[in-house]
Amino acid sequence: MSHSRSVAIFWDYENCAITPAKSHAVANNILNIARASGTVVIFNAYSEWANQKPAKTHDLRLILPSCGVSLVDCPHNGQKNAADTVILADMMAFVSHNPAPATIVLISGDGDFTNTVKELRRRTYNVILFAPTATASKLRAEASTVFNWPPSNKSRVSTSSKKNHLYIRNSPQRTFSYSFSGRKQL
Repeated sequence: MSHSRSVAIFWDYENCAITPAKSHAVANNILNIARASGTVVIFNAYSEWANQKPAKTHDLRLILPSCGVSLVDCPHNGQKNAADTVILADMMAFVSHNPAPATIVLISGDGDFTNTVKELRRRTYNVILFAPTATASKLRAEASTVFNWPPSNKSRVSTSSKKNHLYIRNSPQRTFSYSFSGRKQL
């Protein structure tokens, strides 16, 4: 597998939040999975960071950047989907500078991303989705690979000895799952 391909991680933190206690392990699991597809050049987490209570985000503001995550502030100013808009703009900027077959990792449970993921796949980008199990099936069906959110230590691509379930989309009409154990590359 070529590791010269660019990988960008876009984390919709407002839809897929984690506790500070789990943040280091989760960020590292995401990185391990993303690195199997190439070189991670962007790892952004999007939220309205400035308006959150410091007591709630203090540890996250220290831990996530120490793992290589850039915190992108998305002021809502009365808008419902402020983070989504910024994520979409950043995705399109990445795509404009990184031709397929680059990889985009989206961490979100928001069905509003379905058409974007579908278009990225049509343009032959590899799209890895981390999403809660309750995520719209249409979004899950459009991604190349789906991991349940939050990823556990069992989700590590290269080191897990326990079975993990991946959902691989190999055609426009079909999604299937398989299990793997041991050392495995995507």
